[in-house]
Amino acid sequence: MAYELSKHPSNIASSAVAYLKTIKVSEKSKRIYGEVLYFFIESLCSDPSAVIETEDGHYVLHNDWDAYYGGAVSGFIDWWLPRKVMDDTLQARAPGVFRKWIKWCCQHNDFDEEHYNDYLEALPREKSREVKRLQKAGDLLYLLHSPDPGAWMNNDYEKVVLINHTREPEELDEGYMRIVQLTRDSAYLKNEDGTQRGPLLIGSELAKLLNVGDVINVVIGRYGKRWRVLESGNVYAEGTIF
Repeated sequence: MAYELSKHPSNIASSAVAYLKTIKVSEKSKRIYGEVLYFFIESLCSDPSAVIETEDGHYVLHNDWDAYYGGAVSGFIDWWLPRKVMDDTLQARAPGVFRKWIKWCCQHNDFDEEHYNDYLEALPREKSREVKRLQKAGDLLYLLHSPDPGAWMNNDYEKVVLINHTREPEELDEGYMRIVQLTRDSAYLKNEDGTQRGPLLIGSELAKLLNVGDVINVVIGRYGKRWRVLESGNVYAEGTIF
């Protein structure tokens, strides 16, 4: 990981390499620290104006710390990481890793106090709890179309939503959809084209867990006046997708 970081001429990369050499944590935690810093630099490299091309045709980060403020931090943790890295542990620990790193960087004069305060303010609090909420919501969403096979044996009928797969839906829609309204057991959604769908049956447990503004990745079908989940992916917090 250090080799991958050291190829970048940016002082952001050099501070990451130096920091990773100083931390005294378990090997598992050190891997997480390295991945968080590596992915942060990768997120910055997604901006073509921030990179230069090397002689061997690779693009490396050229911008230094002074080119960025808090938006680069919040964009990485709240938007880039959930979209690119499907690792709940990494997402939950990223703010803590970042907080320790930027404190170390400030102490070593990698940037001024103004940048430091701006980076700190951009870091989300209680990220671990939020990641767990989204993960549980994704699991419950999955159970709407793929019921737990053990639920019948445990008499846990609330986990089983009956869908007549022999019936063709009268209408289909799929993709990322933002939740615009929640009721006791249903949701109203707006797709990326701005079309509203609903009510979508999701059950009371999932309805309590979701927030207006969350985005779900689903295939939904309309049966009469109601919509049902036919396939599902992840659940994202507001502002992560669109």
